[in-house]
Amino acid sequence: MTQSDTYKLFILRHGQSELNHENIFCGWIDADLTEKGKEQAKNAALLIKEHCASNSLDLPRIGYSSRLVRTQETIDVMLQTFGIKKAIYKIVSHGNPVDNDSNGFAGHEAVVYQTWRLNERHYGAWQGQRKPDILKEYGKEHYMFIRRDYNGRPPAADLTREMVQEVNDKGSLTGYDFKEPNRHIKYKPEEDAGEVLPSNESLCDVVKRLERFLSEAIVAKLNSNNSAALIVAHGSSVRSILKILEDISDDEIKDVEIPNAIPIVVELDKKTKKFVRKYYLDPELAKINAERVRNEGFEKYDK
Repeated sequence: MTQSDTYKLFILRHGQSELNHENIFCGWIDADLTEKGKEQAKNAALLIKEHCASNSLDLPRIGYSSRLVRTQETIDVMLQTFGIKKAIYKIVSHGNPVDNDSNGFAGHEAVVYQTWRLNERHYGAWQGQRKPDILKEYGKEHYMFIRRDYNGRPPAADLTREMVQEVNDKGSLTGYDFKEPNRHIKYKPEEDAGEVLPSNESLCDVVKRLERFLSEAIVAKLNSNNSAALIVAHGSSVRSILKILEDISDDEIKDVEIPNAIPIVVELDKKTKKFVRKYYLDPELAKINAERVRNEGFEKYDK
């Protein structure tokens, strides 16, 4: 099967964020990219540009990101690196579907659809806490069960406290507010559309919230006019996408780690839209950084 016989999904985890850098469970907390994270996003875009140029492929002009700041900042840098100067951003939900074909461009060079269904797994009461501290509190076996088992779910966040942004209410990093944004404000479009948002999640929960969106709003929109799409998400949501597309078993998904900002190319057959193959655009770096992700909480390192 040749390159022209497949649709392309360019999928990656966002660049390094301020909380990744501090080895903290981020979840639905909004964290900006670090300077390293911005550089990672630029390098990811350059890898995609080189791959497309080498294979006579068009750059993706349809993008998808989560509703969290770190993916939005990542895709911003990537579009700039692609040379796309005019992009339109749309918040979508099941009540506000993705437009067909190129109708959503509205005179822009690209359109980015933003959805909470691509958000990171909601880490509940673990959000904002350092991974080594959680490991010490729960013990290795329970920590790894909740963190990596398909059905492992952390304790629920107390949303009556989580979303209250008090004056000078800071976490353990000076000047950084660890709390989740007030969802009644940030996620008002979703709540108005009747979306039910979580207070904690397992990977299984993330897969369930993503399946329909992936099928109906991403894969179904691939066509002769738009043969590629860019998806910028998170460790858990990228793992969930790969599980769905590749039909990875509940047990095997535990061993899949997603490094920051290294593009994965997923190819789908144009006739059936079924999975054909996947590969990293920088496989050596992906292998090294995936091992670092695996060891989070067990050792300190510079990511």
